[in-house]
Amino acid sequence: MKTYRMLVVLLLVAPLVLTGCWNSRELTDLAIVVGIGIDKGVKENTYKVSFQIVNPGAIAMGKQGGGGGGQAMPVTVYAGVDNSLFSALRKSTQKVPRQLFFSHIQLIVIGEELAKDGIKETFDLFDRSHELRINTPVVIARGIDAETALSIVTPLENMPSVGIAKRIEFSSGEYAQNVDVDVADVVKRLAGPGEIAISGVEIVGDAEPGQSRKNTERTVLPASIEMKGIALFKDGKLKTWADGKAARGMLWVKNEMKGTAMDIACDGQPEKVTIELTYSYTDVSVEMRNGRPAYRIHVSEEGSVTEIHCPIDLENRDKIFQLQNEWANQTEQEIRKAIELAQKEKTDVFGFGDELNRKYPTLWKRLERNWADTFADASVEIEVEAYIRRTGMRTKSYL
Repeated sequence: MKTYRMLVVLLLVAPLVLTGCWNSRELTDLAIVVGIGIDKGVKENTYKVSFQIVNPGAIAMGKQGGGGGGQAMPVTVYAGVDNSLFSALRKSTQKVPRQLFFSHIQLIVIGEELAKDGIKETFDLFDRSHELRINTPVVIARGIDAETALSIVTPLENMPSVGIAKRIEFSSGEYAQNVDVDVADVVKRLAGPGEIAISGVEIVGDAEPGQSRKNTERTVLPASIEMKGIALFKDGKLKTWADGKAARGMLWVKNEMKGTAMDIACDGQPEKVTIELTYSYTDVSVEMRNGRPAYRIHVSEEGSVTEIHCPIDLENRDKIFQLQNEWANQTEQEIRKAIELAQKEKTDVFGFGDELNRKYPTLWKRLERNWADTFADASVEIEVEAYIRRTGMRTKSYL
């Protein structure tokens, strides 16, 4: 009987301590932000913050196959200007009829002009906020402002921010001329040794028609967003861009090479053999020589022959070895291009300082102050081992 009474008391008291959904927010009251763009304001020491908001009704109509000339855009871009990012976001609420909701952000775009001025203070808000995610991808709008980059409407993805984020993922894994960097990576580099490298995006074509639905109504797009190069920073400021082979070489050094396609000279002839890289691993080590750090980069890579444009017999092992050597030499050249560019700009985007700190912490404390100059003069040895594992469905081409 006593146990029964205690149970009744607990059942009566329990509802009093339950808070319920005290902080709930109705979906119809929220403006879901999927992309943020940050530009330099017109006035000194101001920011222009753009944000891409989902139009749920338009997204739903698109999935149902609805259409017509009067169909609404899937996203809307608003912007606010103020002395801080947070103030600019709050100020922009004067334009938006709903409460901004940031937990579903897919992309952060930094305008090139702001990147040149410096981004050291830009990411404090993202690192501090409980709602903004630190695993959000970051890109630099190359030759354009961030607001324009967020305003380009593209096919296949209703939300441009999602489309750009997926481009980063697929392009870095398939062609390897851009890096996949998020807020956490940027903050880590801003707070510690080493410098930042961030992928760039640019608009190809005419940006004005690209901001309307007409951009998705043609087989050849008036405007499109493409990944373009890697921005190299020094002291939080954009110094230069790495493009093409230098950009790809950076991924080898950073051990971020997932896959790419390379055209290799065929038996000394101008015709090419295309090799698809399927595996790569890079080991970076350091030792001291005559009081200076000397780095050794060892790359081991594997791949398959996917296309040939010359009469080469792939059943001949000597020809395979020759292709492997050509491939290794070309990989070494691209890595060398990346290192020479970084050393010229005195920006350690590879994290060589981290490696020196791990192995020689006492020495690092002495070299850290002038690390940019030390990095620029460091010797780097490159060794590449390349292995062709497969030749496709045919060894002897009809050529």
